Amino acid sequence: MLHIEALNKAFPSAVSSEQYLARVAKLVSPLGFAREHSFAAVSVCRDELTQSFPDLVARRWDQPFSLGGLGALPSLGRTGWRAALSHVPSDHDRGHLIVFGLPHIGIDPEGNIGQSLRRHQDQVTPTCGAMAALLSSLRNGFEPQTPGLDDNEADRLRRIVDSQSDQLPDNLLELTRLAATAVNTEMWAELDALQAHTEMDIAVFCGIQIHLPDEVDFVSPVASAFMGSDGIATELSI
Repeated sequence: MLHIEALNKAFPSAVSSEQYLARVAKLVSPLGFAREHSFAAVSVCRDELTQSFPDLVARRWDQPFSLGGLGALPSLGRTGWRAALSHVPSDHDRGHLIVFGLPHIGIDPEGNIGQSLRRHQDQVTPTCGAMAALLSSLRNGFEPQTPGLDDNEADRLRRIVDSQSDQLPDNLLELTRLAATAVNTEMWAELDALQAHTEMDIAVFCGIQIHLPDEVDFVSPVASAFMGSDGIATELSI
């Protein structure tokens, strides 16, 4: 099938979302992330295609806190983060927070990357409208603001993704890879700003969520790390 060929070529390390979470669970279990002592937070794009991932996370670590905005960039700010961190259960005066950040991309039935055939539609559309709009803006310039309708999330996404590379991405695949790196960088920057490690152990897993026509989602890992009370992030191999 063309979409499977495209998946294997573009994302050779991708596994199904369930397999990915099984690997994550195996990694964090020895670090003390038992279900009853852990709290999950998920940053995925607002798109309806992404919502299966938080559901799968909930099966392992109960209902997660929603962090994400456009492009899966955490968009809750200091107040939202403080709310999320206050929900982390304590185990002997120390919590365990597991965080996921995954921008998404799709592959249509013809194997084209960056497009998806959605339910009840007969034509493909961009999988992530925010990424498609960002790529167009990077190439062609940005539209003027419409009075009464801000675009703060898109502007922030552009700034942070743009900071990851001096080169203009050629396509949505390259842009989404940059976004995944940006999400990981921003996730740790925000957690560091709040000194979250002083009260809890933290594991952050970032990757790319991939939607296929058969509705089975995959994840291509990008970055995984653990931080304990010493404030040092240690890479995890997933």
